[in-house]
Amino acid sequence: MLRFSKKVEYALIALVEMDHNGKPAELVTAKSLAEQFHIPSEILGKVLQAMVKSGFLFSVQGVKGGYTLARSLSDISVLQLINAIDGAIALTSCLHEETSGCAQYDYCTIRTPMEVVQNQLEDFFNKITVMDIKQKYNNNVQAL
Repeated sequence: MLRFSKKVEYALIALVEMDHNGKPAELVTAKSLAEQFHIPSEILGKVLQAMVKSGFLFSVQGVKGGYTLARSLSDISVLQLINAIDGAIALTSCLHEETSGCAQYDYCTIRTPMEVVQNQLEDFFNKITVMDIKQKYNNNVQAL
């Protein structure tokens, strides 16, 4: 089954929360996000650091430190976020690892078709931005 990891979900939650309609936001702490969304703080801290390393967030150290967006949500694709948090998507182990240890590797009849599916999936996630997700969320909240 294909599903986002909890880390990717936490990253999406954090990014959507930090966006204030494209305006510079106040710094947000990992602790406040963890408490607000009931996310384990140690895991969230690692996710936030991965997003800093990938250029999605800025980090400010110190007592009054925290995180803020480094890029617009419309400039961050879901694929970029997945790659930053979990690494490349791989529907099968042999798509990114030549020596995957698969006993069928030399005889496999589905590797090439799975590469096509893999490429289409990556294209799909690359076309969806985090802003698209935020807008869907806002539309659902307004419908309530």
